[in-house]
Amino acid sequence: MYVDLRNYFFILRRVLGEETTHPRRKKIVWGILLLYPFVALVDSICFALDHLLFPGFRRVEVRAPIFVLGNARSGTTHTHRLLAGDGERYAYFRTWEILLPSLVQKKLVRAIGRIDERFLGGCIAARISGKEDAALGKARRMHDWRLTGAEEDGFLSLHTFGSGTLNVIFPYGRELAPLNDLDTLASETHRKRWLDFYEGCVKRQLYWEGGQRVFLSKNPGFAKKVRSLRERFPDARFIFPVRHPAETTPSLVNLLVKGWQAMGCDERDVQDSAEWLRGNQVDAFAHAFEFLDTLPESDYAVVTFQELVSEPRSAVEEIYARLGFDISDAYAAFLDEEQRRSRAYESQHRYDADALGIPRERVRERLGHLYERFGWPLDED
Repeated sequence: MYVDLRNYFFILRRVLGEETTHPRRKKIVWGILLLYPFVALVDSICFALDHLLFPGFRRVEVRAPIFVLGNARSGTTHTHRLLAGDGERYAYFRTWEILLPSLVQKKLVRAIGRIDERFLGGCIAARISGKEDAALGKARRMHDWRLTGAEEDGFLSLHTFGSGTLNVIFPYGRELAPLNDLDTLASETHRKRWLDFYEGCVKRQLYWEGGQRVFLSKNPGFAKKVRSLRERFPDARFIFPVRHPAETTPSLVNLLVKGWQAMGCDERDVQDSAEWLRGNQVDAFAHAFEFLDTLPESDYAVVTFQELVSEPRSAVEEIYARLGFDISDAYAAFLDEEQRRSRAYESQHRYDADALGIPRERVRERLGHLYERFGWPLDED
């Protein structure tokens, strides 16, 4: 397993230079920076043991994987959860499997679970469940985190300290940008190392689930990795949920700014990263479609946020028709239940380009054709 030491020491230097005495900031930052070397050591040992104990994972073929990607808060999580309901077809990462990505770690957890169930009456599982609910209660207001729930496998990169997700804790958006932008900003060395690591994790997961399923991924942060993913997985297919940028970008920026400020981050870093994030969301949206529109129609599908939340069965039927999949009876029953639980959605947002917080000229230049394509007004009177 590779470790991005350059990024680790870059963040360490930046943190040492911060002018803040916020106690929460110190606790979070130093907890991460001091704990990470130990976690990386354990991960590296377990990954090495995988090659010794379970060498068959290296022979697993990743056939026609599916990547759900799009701007954050555009419906990627909902799309992923709907597709994951087709349990006979897909393999995907659950939260605990991202936290413990090696086969050795997974096998150990399974063994402990069996011992707990057989000899301890499930007391360990009950205790973990109780602590999970207490720890993630507030976070679930924004995202339905569950240890056994389908989750973004882009978080795997946190094990290498080479993930753009670190920007959530360390507001250094411009400096960390190459970690997410494999297609245009990352060095060829980082690009290859990241793809090698990710492919290895995917092969392990497919091996863990029997080796014959279709791999299903969900990551908003992959919008600027789409070309690299297609090059590594030539038969990869993509699903892109679409929601008006004036609804997604301000929400994401506001969420992260509040988090940075609550942690006592330097206000200059907060405002600079917020400005970078607004522009990056626009560029990621444009970049993804510039590439997707070069693919055969059977290799990608676009679905609107409104249809996802109000007509989930129709949304999935359109995706499956595009990708050439049949819907099994069991999955049809799951979709019927989702349809009954669905709610009508009607946006109350004013689609003012100024809400994005970037110049209208840049919006017109980068997204004008997409506004026209999806029938969104670029200007409002």
